[in-house]
Amino acid sequence: MWSIPTIYLYSEWQWGIIPLVAVTIIFYLSFRYELFASIEEDGSSPGTVLLPLASAILLGLFWRPGSNEDYGFIAVGGLMAVSWGDAMATIIGRRYGTRRYLVSGHPRTMEGTLSMFFVSSVTIALVLVFMGSTDWHQSIGIAMIAATVAASVESVSIYGTDNLTVALATTATLYTLVRISG
Repeated sequence: MWSIPTIYLYSEWQWGIIPLVAVTIIFYLSFRYELFASIEEDGSSPGTVLLPLASAILLGLFWRPGSNEDYGFIAVGGLMAVSWGDAMATIIGRRYGTRRYLVSGHPRTMEGTLSMFFVSSVTIALVLVFMGSTDWHQSIGIAMIAATVAASVESVSIYGTDNLTVALATTATLYTLVRISG
């Protein structure tokens, strides 16, 4: 969620990603040396490190304040698929998931995957409408395609890597679709 205020608080992308890089380093040290037990309480995975890393990478690549080539909203859309979609997939999957499947020994549920798709669609569409320059109809279509990619990538990403893979794949999809449709 930090990506939204970052885009509005900083006038230069270089300054905006410094806090994300710092958090990535802190979370890596915590992951490596178990400095913050509460962060790693559900078992150690690189997910806590990969999310701020993905944020820094995507904002560094796409966010150019004041430029005609500013696609910061695209990065935010990809990050919302992880922030909201993946979080909801975990919550719904654990609480209501009955249709289970395994990917490399890692359990998933159809309910979680469908939640990922639905919540990612909504959050991406909202970002495209309110932060980008697409109308509702176009935003919904683009968001549903990107959410399909997000849910598909999340369902096969293991060991916390989804925080990076979903963000990168979803943002790449959004960038492609927005450029084609624009």
